[in-house]
Amino acid sequence: MVPRQKVTLAVAALWMVGVSPTPALAAGSAVPQQEGARGGLRLDLPTMEEAQRADASRSGQTETVTAEDAEARAAAEAEAARVREANAAQRVLAEADSQRIAADRQAQEARLAQYREQQRLHDEALTNYADQVAAAEAARRRWQADVAACKAGDHARCGVPVTPR
Repeated sequence: MVPRQKVTLAVAALWMVGVSPTPALAAGSAVPQQEGARGGLRLDLPTMEEAQRADASRSGQTETVTAEDAEARAAAEAEAARVREANAAQRVLAEADSQRIAADRQAQEARLAQYREQQRLHDEALTNYADQVAAAEAARRRWQADVAACKAGDHARCGVPVTPR
């Protein structure tokens, strides 16, 4: 018995050289046709599935090939279903991760905004304190200058004496 691939290749080789295959091989198959004036060869070959079915029917393996095909298709469909289920589960997990990451990002942005506000308030308090220290230092220098002027005889700059009542 000749393997299916060799029979298909043999038929294709016969078509290419222009020899008509035997009537048993030519049944249901395409015959080479010459293309227009360019002289090219155009083959109307059957699809792979059609060729395999034709080969199987000639060799009497119709039920075996069909059963094998059905079994292979069922296995492929089952595998495809498992892959779809796994992909759906992964999609759900990825979506949950994306939502968690987005929530974490929003929480981090809120914490950062709160930190920046606290930093601004702290800087404001430091500036206020520095202003108060500078004002107190200026008042102390003025007081020391007034005391020194009063001791030097400038009574206009002397403080008002406190008299008990």
